[in-house]
Amino acid sequence: MRMHECDVLVVGAGGAGLRAALEAARAGAKVIVSNKGIPGASGTTYTAASDWMAFGAAFGHADPRDAPREHWIDIMVKGGLLCTPELARAIAFEAPERFQELDDWGGNFDRDENGGFRQILSDGARYPRACGRGADTGPIIVRVLMDQCRELNQTGPGSVEFLPRTMIVDLAVDGGQVHGAWGVGMANDEPFGVVAPAVVLAAGGAGELFAINVFPGGATGDGYAMALRAGVPLVNFEFIQIGPSIVHPINFALSGVFWRLHPKITNVLGEEFIPRYVPEGADIEQAIYLKGVSYPFTVRNASKWVDVGVFTEISEGRGTEHRGVFMTLAHHSHEVIETDARVPFEHLLKHGLDLRKEAVEFAPAIQHFNGGVRMDEHGRTIIPGLCACGENGGGQHGADRPGGNALADSQVFGRRAGASAAAVGHVADADVVRDAAQRGLDQLGGEGDGADADEVLADLSWQMWKGASVVRTAESLGAAHTAAREARERIASARGSLRRRAEVRNLALLGQCVAVPARMRTESRGTHYRADVDAVNDPQWQRQIEVRLTDGDVEAQALEPIALPADLGDLGEMLEG
Repeated sequence: MRMHECDVLVVGAGGAGLRAALEAARAGAKVIVSNKGIPGASGTTYTAASDWMAFGAAFGHADPRDAPREHWIDIMVKGGLLCTPELARAIAFEAPERFQELDDWGGNFDRDENGGFRQILSDGARYPRACGRGADTGPIIVRVLMDQCRELNQTGPGSVEFLPRTMIVDLAVDGGQVHGAWGVGMANDEPFGVVAPAVVLAAGGAGELFAINVFPGGATGDGYAMALRAGVPLVNFEFIQIGPSIVHPINFALSGVFWRLHPKITNVLGEEFIPRYVPEGADIEQAIYLKGVSYPFTVRNASKWVDVGVFTEISEGRGTEHRGVFMTLAHHSHEVIETDARVPFEHLLKHGLDLRKEAVEFAPAIQHFNGGVRMDEHGRTIIPGLCACGENGGGQHGADRPGGNALADSQVFGRRAGASAAAVGHVADADVVRDAAQRGLDQLGGEGDGADADEVLADLSWQMWKGASVVRTAESLGAAHTAAREARERIASARGSLRRRAEVRNLALLGQCVAVPARMRTESRGTHYRADVDAVNDPQWQRQIEVRLTDGDVEAQALEPIALPADLGDLGEMLEG
């Protein structure tokens, strides 16, 4: 088995992973980055698409009343008061510096007429603080960070080496410390080891767990699963952002402008069905319009009925063959579409979709995991040498998050996790890595004669979308949990490559990690809608739920209530308001 050695191993080359790698190398570390795709051209930061990819930073350029403290309040309130306060504070107060840094490195983000950053209002914010450059924000961040890594490799003091098209399968932990990890090639299943005293988990979310998602391929929750197997808990894992997105022929988030233009929405039978789901006395047009400022599904306002309606039509079989419903803006003039919807119109036209003439197929798609690996304000987990950041991190987001916080989070905690990893002082043992790889290979075994791994996942992911996405009940979550448990059993004898079986093994485990706390939380809050209970933002449930793996079983525990910072005022009143 080929062995690599470094000071810091970073798992994932998205925005968070690249920022972690850069920071560790700037501290003098030799860094290896393992990535399933091609560095600089893969991962969620690079591939996610919408009319405005936002980076939330409270500069106050658009409204001088805005400040990091106001951003902190918005994070806590939009998060349903379930964020770990010091982690939320880190994002709010450090985001402006991290965004300015990216701009200084060549980001060239949009500016206003006064020379400040152009800032728009995004969901969950009281002031306009979303910065960027339209749909190009994510790719720009990746390009800038890749350029910085290349420059650093020429000038030092550290270095960043990439292992493209590789999957880290599991960590090597011994004596309570990290000694590296082992993985396989994506194409050839060839195992390899990385000896490192520090590992940063930045592998992104678990989008493939749900049949309808807007994640890039390979988003199989590897970072979460390997942390669980190492003994690190997940937190807030029941909270998943779900947003209306085009599902065919490309993925594209339907935010903002689409809803402000009063779209016509129909099922496969041609029925305008939304009125069936909006309660008597509620304003249907207002519910649709609110989707423009409430892109992710939320129980906080009437926009939820739009998502519930679309979800129900699809889950009950009245969706298209691509599991979507239709939305059209074609009742508007060409001028209105070309002007008011210019960014999405031009982007979609490049991909063969003409909003002036064609309807798009869309569905509530899994977009972001708000929960993740429990970490502290420095990106460190309970295992010395193991850090997390980006979507793999947990606690910085709660039941929901303001628009723009995912990119801000990637840079704030990417930097912090990279710095923490570079400061690890223990010596890694190559034998520990070899032994971990051998045990792992034995556990995964050879290819079996059961169902194909992709078939196992297809069955699981549809049950997860139907039972644990927009509308949740004890019954639906029980069905999702059963499907995940059965998938864990089926994957043990499944056919498929070692890499694919390892991915589906991770997803089956994580299916239980979503269903168990979601069933435990008998209230609705943020992105979590329990249709079978009346409680909303129940003060008794102002507590995080941790998920652990104990003797192979997924167990959840509700923690003590979150202690809110007194200097932020009455956040409970703001939550209800």
